[in-house]
Amino acid sequence: MKKGKILLHCILASILFCIGGLATFGVYTLILAKPQSDVYISGDLSIHFLELGNKYVGDSIYIKCGANDILIDAGSRHDSAKTIIKYVDEYVTDNKLEYVIATHGHQDHIEAFVSTKEYEGIFEHYEVGTIIDFPLSNSSSNILKEYRSEVEEEVAAGAKHYTALECFKNQNDALRKYQLSPNVELEILYNYYYENHSSYENNYSVCVMLNQGSNHYLFTGDLEEDGEIKLVEYYKENFNGLPHCVLYKAGHHGSDTSSTKELLAAITPEIVCICTCAGTCEYTTTNDNQFPYQDTVDKLAKYTDAVYVTSVVDVYSEEKSKYTVKSMNGNIVFQVKNGKWEVICSNNNLKLKETDWFKSKRRCPPEWK
Repeated sequence: MKKGKILLHCILASILFCIGGLATFGVYTLILAKPQSDVYISGDLSIHFLELGNKYVGDSIYIKCGANDILIDAGSRHDSAKTIIKYVDEYVTDNKLEYVIATHGHQDHIEAFVSTKEYEGIFEHYEVGTIIDFPLSNSSSNILKEYRSEVEEEVAAGAKHYTALECFKNQNDALRKYQLSPNVELEILYNYYYENHSSYENNYSVCVMLNQGSNHYLFTGDLEEDGEIKLVEYYKENFNGLPHCVLYKAGHHGSDTSSTKELLAAITPEIVCICTCAGTCEYTTTNDNQFPYQDTVDKLAKYTDAVYVTSVVDVYSEEKSKYTVKSMNGNIVFQVKNGKWEVICSNNNLKLKETDWFKSKRRCPPEWK
């Protein structure tokens, strides 16, 4: 952050305090109204679900915790790097990402890591401390080869690189749990498909839990039904089950192949964030099977109505290539201060059930009526 910008915020806060005797809560609300570079100053932890600047579905989640900057995935296309960098640069003061996690080898999760002649990728723009990624893949795509090549360059430049399996097993100096602050730890969960073959690339996804005292926040990439069920079973057999999760990033962009009834029953989420373009025809023109699926909505409704979605289709044509997207909630920021959390979005704070898209495209579950 530029010094002038910091000074401006300090002056503004001082003026407001002097004029109105403004309480700390009032300043906090003012900052939250437009979640920019001061969010981490006001809170112990902030988690940002990013819009990616194009019409394609993908994931990129930025986390700020104290002096630690973490990026989980960098989808969806090369041009998303520009959007991600512009946003994250508002928070990263030393041009370094302490942790980068790539959940699996699909384009919509890793392409913006990689540079092209036209776009500077995430790995080129930032110094990286530790890279954690997927142990297995079935893919032989060019983007995965390019990703691996750039990871090697990062390691040559001083980054540490571990697979999620190494982390879970505490092997080769990797750790299962990384302490981000006195009260927050980053935990790499076990996934059966870290060391077993799957026909579905999504099942290789790195699964991560942020633990903040009794509050837990779960990220499972695009892990699918079989992987989720095995995750639940493993933690039930070995760790007395997965904990209740205040925050859950819905798996696979809100597809019904994820967010299974078994996983939801185990974590009983309070807040669900979906990184997707609601109503996208990128994969299908069948309404119920466009992200987020009707079936997924029905499953989530049994636990919470606090469901937020980054983007929504703006202009739609029967021809798959002819559509654009706009913000639904926009960039979604989940923020914690003194143990209390709040969700603030760049476009609006409407729950999914309150949006025009939902009212016209989805059947409202009885729990939400």
